[in-house]
Amino acid sequence: MKWQLKAGILRHLSRWPGGKNAYLAIQRLLGTTRPQSRRDLTRAIELVELIREAGQQVEGHRVFEIGTGWHPFTPLALYLAGADHIETVDVNPWLSLSSAKSAVDSAERDLEWYSEKLQLNQTAVRDRYERIDFEAKNLDDFLASFRCHYVYPGDATASGQPADSFDFVVSSNVLEHIPEEILRQISRESLRILKPGGLAVHRFNPGDHYANDDSRISTGHFLRFSPDQWEHYGSGLAYHNRLRCSQYSKLFREAGFLSLIEETRVDPRVLEEIKAGSQPLAPEFADLLPEDLAADYMWTVGMKGHVEMPATGASPATRTPTTQDVSETFTS
Repeated sequence: MKWQLKAGILRHLSRWPGGKNAYLAIQRLLGTTRPQSRRDLTRAIELVELIREAGQQVEGHRVFEIGTGWHPFTPLALYLAGADHIETVDVNPWLSLSSAKSAVDSAERDLEWYSEKLQLNQTAVRDRYERIDFEAKNLDDFLASFRCHYVYPGDATASGQPADSFDFVVSSNVLEHIPEEILRQISRESLRILKPGGLAVHRFNPGDHYANDDSRISTGHFLRFSPDQWEHYGSGLAYHNRLRCSQYSKLFREAGFLSLIEETRVDPRVLEEIKAGSQPLAPEFADLLPEDLAADYMWTVGMKGHVEMPATGASPATRTPTTQDVSETFTS
């Protein structure tokens, strides 16, 4: 699909009354809402591994997830890894009883693989899975059977949760879809609800999502547009804040987080285009490093502590591309 066509469809759906319902219907028609257990459990595994890399464990802890999405794979994965409670919030009504059951059912074939990837006891993981109530008649009861509570519409800037009440705040493929000022508010709220020593753990895609459907463009394509131009293509259902990894790092530090882990994955095509001068850059991106501009993934862990943050931080590490993180047809 040409990226301009996709942008136009999403722009019109964003403006129409009932546009979100129409969007959901299109997604279902195209089959992009079908569960992809192995892919989404892989994403959740990355969150668990980041928590472990930071010296902590999921087992017995409370987790707050920003952005539930179409399927509750992250809450399921955290539950199977031993989490005590998962609170998940979203501003979009994508999750339903049928989509949740379909996702959790599809994960059964991957339980052994999931256990091996995280070196979990397979019997314990299977036992946890078999406690899930597939006979539940409503979404709340079904999610509760794997210690998950869903809030829609949810506001991650004002969660209503007590201070110091969660061990981890996590998100997967969400932060790039949130305006910068709201991200600042979310980061401050995350700091408030985390216990001292608690972790904010995020993985996200700062690259141009239209490149997932149009091979003619790269993940750095949108760097050529001014804010006014990008408003035409990247607003509403297609919203992407276009923040670069260094800007996310600064935002998290300013919120009060102590940076423990920062890793980025650089798109070699974009890096080559920038260095060759064939990738136009809007003025607001002109002073950033090529590697920062070319990043197409970021993994970050920040800790709530009583440590005074430095004014500047080290450049994020670079993660070598391995497998392609494939996005759905209309969203990531």
